[in-house]
Amino acid sequence: MIIAVEVKGRNPKFSWEVVGAYRTPNEDMRVIERLAARTGFAGNSTKRSIIGGDLNLPYADWNGNTGGNSGTQALINSLVWENSYSQVTDGPTRGDALLDVYLVRPESSVTSSGIVQCTSTRDHLAMILEVEWEDTCTEPQVERLVPVHNKTDVSRLKTFLCDKFVVWASNGSNVEEIWNNLKNIVYESIECFVPHKTLRKNLDPECYNKEIKQLKSKVRKEYNSRKLGVHCTEKLKQLSKQLLAARNQQRG
Repeated sequence: MIIAVEVKGRNPKFSWEVVGAYRTPNEDMRVIERLAARTGFAGNSTKRSIIGGDLNLPYADWNGNTGGNSGTQALINSLVWENSYSQVTDGPTRGDALLDVYLVRPESSVTSSGIVQCTSTRDHLAMILEVEWEDTCTEPQVERLVPVHNKTDVSRLKTFLCDKFVVWASNGSNVEEIWNNLKNIVYESIECFVPHKTLRKNLDPECYNKEIKQLKSKVRKEYNSRKLGVHCTEKLKQLSKQLLAARNQQRG
């Protein structure tokens, strides 16, 4: 079984191809053949790529120390070395056997890897892999108007829709015209009866980490709840001190 996805960056050269593969213990080598054929067909040995999965090949050599004397090893060599992959799983994943592999291209993109215990099976270990993503995924924030649906004037909205739908139901010569009229009614009702608010740009420095952003969210939540009692006020003070300490630590 093979599943492949492409994770695209803004810049095409930062896109990643991620392929998951599984081969049952008694299966033939068609999975490896398909991987080799698929990778070779792509014709781009510089494309960033990860192939990971349980291939159940305990006697295969993934490090280039064995010649292609057997058909299996020849296929592995064709897949790995002819396409500039590196196998980064650094230990056995079941007993003494290396069954789960990660083939990565380029190897320099790997920032960390490690073997961990599976929660579902006691005798099978799992591999965790982290790679460097060089593309920026942030977009410049701008102020924008967003609807506040929970403050809608519901009673006036109902009256407006009842009056409009009477006219709408008796007009329109074709489906497209009827549909466009309905959309115009909905847009007009939102504009008239649903209040809007302006979302300001986030002024947080880029250096703020996940911990600081989570603490900010908790402080804001407790600030909005401070009128509920003394316990909320005390919790707000405590979280504010934690936030201040985390900010100071991040700055230096």
